[in-house]
Amino acid sequence: MRARELFALFVSVALAIFPGCDTGRFTASQSIGLITRGAAAIQEHWDPVLVGDAMPGSILQLEGLYATLPEDDRVGLELLRAYVSYAYGWLEPEAEEAEARGDLDAQEETMRRARLMYLRARNIGMHHIRLRDAGFDAAVSGDHDAFVRYLESRYRTAEDVPFLLWTGYAWGSAISVATDDPELVLDLPKVRAMVERAVELDPSYFEHGGLMFLGALASSVPESLGGDPAQGRILFERALAGTNRSFFQIQLQFARTYAVTTGDRALFIALLREIIDGGDPRADVRLANRLARRRAIRLLQRVDELF
Repeated sequence: MRARELFALFVSVALAIFPGCDTGRFTASQSIGLITRGAAAIQEHWDPVLVGDAMPGSILQLEGLYATLPEDDRVGLELLRAYVSYAYGWLEPEAEEAEARGDLDAQEETMRRARLMYLRARNIGMHHIRLRDAGFDAAVSGDHDAFVRYLESRYRTAEDVPFLLWTGYAWGSAISVATDDPELVLDLPKVRAMVERAVELDPSYFEHGGLMFLGALASSVPESLGGDPAQGRILFERALAGTNRSFFQIQLQFARTYAVTTGDRALFIALLREIIDGGDPRADVRLANRLARRRAIRLLQRVDELF
């Protein structure tokens, strides 16, 4: 019911929007609070299929709202998160299913769509960072060490965390599904620096999502190839402790990256079983946990292939 109500709200907002019209801007502005509260309510929903079917329409309605209020951080952040959530929560699993049944054309097309959505999310985040910080473009395109120092000197409060983390998350996710794009892959150190700064400022933000991201990044390749799985495990364990093991996306990423990279079959199975058998520990992350459970079931079926 909440998903349908939220979708209807997006439609009504879009119908009220007329570019350049003050009435449209006023109507859109008055609707932002309802939309952000509704988006939070969706996280309590129990049916990933229902929410997934509604997500594309919701994203398009948010795009209409954003076209009227492109400077509003609240709308920009909701749209950025919607793109990342849909690409990660629905498109990436769809691509995995296509790969499992041998439909490589469908897999490639779905991953292409995911990449475009991650890049759209990154660009939204960059737009809002630029609105706050006119020097960011010059800093991010310069020397890496100088960029790290810039982040430390310019970004100093918890208010800086949401766009640093979500922009980095979107950017890093685009890289993860497009490893054949060397120009994009070269951006990875910048992405890591942005997320590391967000974690320094507030490690607990978004269910310790920055720690999870950095843990997956460190654990994705063996130490012999430049990775740092040992550090990755430390980061994952910090995230698990910080969430009391109640946000199952952390266990999922821990299994997909660290356990696979290090060949730890027992840990892989234990983490996935923890998700599958974990029930419904928190209503406020119910949807994310249901998505993690669906993915964990499919991943556990591949245990003999991966180990």
